[in-house]
Amino acid sequence: MSRGWRWAVLLAGACILSACDVGVTTVRLKGGSNYSAGAYVQTGAQNGTNAVVVRNSPFPPEAVLAALRARYQSNQYRFALGTPAGWNGYTVVIGFGLPPVGSQNLCGNPDLPQAPPPAGVTALVANYCYGNRLVTEALGRTTGVTGPDDPRFRDLIGQTIAELFASDEYADLGGLGFRPLP
Repeated sequence: MSRGWRWAVLLAGACILSACDVGVTTVRLKGGSNYSAGAYVQTGAQNGTNAVVVRNSPFPPEAVLAALRARYQSNQYRFALGTPAGWNGYTVVIGFGLPPVGSQNLCGNPDLPQAPPPAGVTALVANYCYGNRLVTEALGRTTGVTGPDDPRFRDLIGQTIAELFASDEYADLGGLGFRPLP
């Protein structure tokens, strides 16, 4: 199944789920990259500091960074805006809005347009990049977030990044990015 069709199926499912408040929904897309570091994403992310780029955010980038740090208070993963000292060469790109159409990602084209989510929904796409190469990609959505102090905001950021950093060993069921039930 092509990447475009996968996103269409996943977005259709998200639209169906949007009729009820189910909290945060995340989906990890595997296979969007031919770069094999997805198998080692946790190791790469744990070494050094990950650069963070925030696009189209209705909230200050510092609020997004604070939500990332709140999720990983143990310092398992470290994040900083821009290119930090101790940078490990990897960048987390968080784009608020729907994912780019087609076989495109935010790693190789930082100016790629993203459509806004439906009314009453806050959505984002997160890419984990090594240079301009996509390592992993995750999509998150929740009912409309009212501000950076809204608990759904931290949940959306935290759960999407957790999905982004999931090891390939545990992610993916049939190429759709869903995890098997325990």
